[in-house]
Amino acid sequence: MLGIIIGIAAVVGMMSLGAGAQNLIVGQVMSLGSNNVFIEPGSFDPKKTSMMEAMMEQMEIKTLKISDCEAITKLNNVESASPIVMGMGRVVYKGIDKKISFLGTNESAQKVLENKIVLGREMTETDIKSRAAVAILGYKIKQDLFGDEDPIGSTIRIKNVNFKVIGAAEEVGSQMFLSIDEYIFVPVTAAQKLLLGTDHLNNIIMRIKDEKKLDETIEDVRFLLRERHNIYNPENDLSKDDFRIMSQEEAASTLTSITGIFTLFLSSVGAIALVVGGIGIMNIMLVSVTERTREIGLRKAVGARKKDILLQFLLEAIVLTIIGGIIGIILGIIFSFIGGIAISNILSVGWKFFISLKAIALGFGFSAMTGLVFGIYPARKAAKLNPIEALRYE
Repeated sequence: MLGIIIGIAAVVGMMSLGAGAQNLIVGQVMSLGSNNVFIEPGSFDPKKTSMMEAMMEQMEIKTLKISDCEAITKLNNVESASPIVMGMGRVVYKGIDKKISFLGTNESAQKVLENKIVLGREMTETDIKSRAAVAILGYKIKQDLFGDEDPIGSTIRIKNVNFKVIGAAEEVGSQMFLSIDEYIFVPVTAAQKLLLGTDHLNNIIMRIKDEKKLDETIEDVRFLLRERHNIYNPENDLSKDDFRIMSQEEAASTLTSITGIFTLFLSSVGAIALVVGGIGIMNIMLVSVTERTREIGLRKAVGARKKDILLQFLLEAIVLTIIGGIIGIILGIIFSFIGGIAISNILSVGWKFFISLKAIALGFGFSAMTGLVFGIYPARKAAKLNPIEALRYE
C-alpha cells in the first residue's frame, strides 16, 4: 500500500504544483497588461527552431538598436516603445557595498512597468539623449542604501561610475519574474556607454493603443525591422529574421507549455511508483489467498460460486488501493501546500495555493484501476481452487 500512497501523493502533488505554476506564469506575464508586445533579438519559428537554439541566438545576435525602438514608436497604433538593456554590478554608497541588477531604459518604461516614482522625478527624454548619469532606485535598493534618509541628489557608484539619484520608486513586487524593487533604473544610453560598453538592446517592450489591431501592428513592426535590417523575406519565413516578436498571450502560452511538460514528466515518476505499489498489492493478495485457502474451500462447500470468490478478492484488492489512494491524495494536497509556500518564499512571488480537481479524480481513478488490474490474478487463482483440496489444505 505504501507504493500506492507514494504514487498517488506524487501525482496529486506534482499536478497541483504544476497547475499553480501555470497560474503564476500567466499572472506574471499578464501583470503588465494584455496590450504589450515583446521584441527580442534572434529568430524563432516553432516548427524549425528549438527553444535552446532560440536562446543561443538571443545572446549572439546584436542587431536590435535604439534607432529600431525609435522607429517603432512612430508606427500607427503604437503607444510607446521601451528599449531594455540589463546588467549586474556593485553599487557603493557611504561604505555600503551591494551587488545589484540595473536596467537601462527610457522615460516610457516606468509606465509600462507600472513603477510609480514616489520621491524625486521621472527619467526624461533629455536624460536619454544626453546619456545622463542619473539613477532611479527600486524600493528595496532605496531601503538597503538609504533607509529613511532622502536619497534625492545623492551620488552612488555603480561599477565605479558615479550616478546621481533623481528618484525612488514605490514598492511593486515581482513582474515578469523580475523583482522590480531590487533594480536600479538608468537611461538606456548611459547604461550602454558607461556600464556595458555595448550598442545593442536585450529587448524592446512595445505598448499598443488598440488591442483589436494586435496582429496588424505586429506585422507592421515585422516589416519595419526587416527593412531596417536589410532582410529579404517575401515568403514570411520567421526563421530568416534576426528578431522575434511575441505578444503576452504567446509568451504565457510558451511558458505554460514548458511547465506542462515538467508536470507530465514528474507525474510520470509518480505513475511508476503506482505500478510498483500495484505489484505489492498483488503479492499481498496472493499471500492472502494462500492463507485463506480453507476459508475459500468452506465457502465453496456451502454453495459459493466461482464468481462470488472472484468478486470477494477483487473487491478486497480495490478497497486496499482506494484506501491507499485516499491517504495519497491527502498527502499530495499537503505536499502541494508546503511546496507552494516554499516556492513563494524562494522566488518572492505571490503563489496561490491550487488544488487540481483533475489530479484528485485521476489519483482516485488510478488507485481503483490499480486494484482492479493487479487484483485480477490472485482473485482468479482463488476462484479456481478445488473446494475438496482447499478443505484439505493445512
